[in-house]
Amino acid sequence: MTQQVKKVDTYSYKGWLNSDSFLKRAFAAYGYVMVASLIIMIPVYALMFLGIMFLTILFAAVGAPS
Repeated sequence: MTQQVKKVDTYSYKGWLNSDSFLKRAFAAYGYVMVASLIIMIPVYALMFLGIMFLTILFAAVGAPS
């Protein structure tokens, strides 16, 4: 009789960042970078949008013929 041995990861935590597979670790790190960049950039984009809207309204009011 032969026993089938199933390959299991080294760690008991089954997250992708602790996996033995290089691709799983790479995609986990890439995902964390993407989420962090979104958290940082969304407020920056919102401030830029509000600033552009303010300047547009300001210059439209100044340049409008009376």
